Amino acid sequence: MITTKDNLEMMKDLTTTGFETARAFGELNLRTWEKFVAAQMDTFNLLLDTGIEQVKLSTETQDIKELTTGQTELAKKLGETLVAKGRENIETANDTRDEYRALVEKSVNTFTSKMTEAAQKAA
Repeated sequence: MITTKDNLEMMKDLTTTGFETARAFGELNLRTWEKFVAAQMDTFNLLLDTGIEQVKLSTETQDIKELTTGQTELAKKLGETLVAKGRENIETANDTRDEYRALVEKSVNTFTSKMTEAAQKAA
């Protein structure tokens, strides 16, 4: 038989566990946000640097063939770097998904075990 004290203890445990889970989700959100903001700043800096190189190339190059070659190299370098950064962001998203999944599974398992324990006490 479950007493009022048992009910209160169970509610306390569930509340504590829920708070800890919410805090873990918040920390995960913050870490993920920081990673994506850092990646966005890196990309922005890359675009600025490429723009500066483009202006420099345009103003300092006298030969059209050399200018075209330089622009092609800049575009290739930019494209390759953007693809690499995109892959890094996908990896971050996949890692975050896995961490979310683990948190949810842990929460569901904890809740299930607490409810099973309460049901066994009630029986």
